[in-house]
Amino acid sequence: MDRNHPLPPGSAFDPYRENDYLRRKAEGFPKPLYQSGVTTPEAKPAWQKERKKIGGW
Repeated sequence: MDRNHPLPPGSAFDPYRENDYLRRKAEGFPKPLYQSGVTTPEAKPAWQKERKKIGGW
């Protein structure tokens, strides 16, 4: 699994989603190592804006 991608959608990952987001934020939102066919939207629209602002992608 590419740690630079957000967690995939699904309730199984919900308890870990915020911690994963905070970890990627601390790392400066590095770009994914490879393209994925799975859509992985951030859990909150504010998170999407912050990722674009900090990570630039």
